[in-house]
Amino acid sequence: MITIKQLKKIEAPEELDSLNLGKAIYEIGGRGGKFGFSGSAIAENLNISESDLPRNYGVYCNYLGGGIRGALIESGYNKEIAPRKARLLDELAKLCIKMYVYIESDAGLNDAYDEEGEPNWENQATMKARQAGVERAY
Repeated sequence: MITIKQLKKIEAPEELDSLNLGKAIYEIGGRGGKFGFSGSAIAENLNISESDLPRNYGVYCNYLGGGIRGALIESGYNKEIAPRKARLLDELAKLCIKMYVYIESDAGLNDAYDEEGEPNWENQATMKARQAGVERAY
């Protein structure tokens, strides 16, 4: 079973294999995306019911329009899960957010300046939207 200590040690996507949750499921780009793991793999690892989790557990990001991405939203789980395992799921969601931002940054989406040296206005607006907790534009 994964531990909070293990989850907090992960710094890059290449280290995720150590969790034994299978291959990460992700699609991240300038129009939002998702990052997570199969709900069934997590359920098996934590010895909880698969029905207590969504099909894919992690985070997603909506596209707000105009090149702006919204806040990263955790997919959630059944609140009847035992508190110890719920804390593990919460930490896993935090790790998914960390990995999502890592991949965004690696792709240049979070750069302060674009290729021409101009301010990356989309990133600035995205960061403000995330600070404000904006999840959707409609």
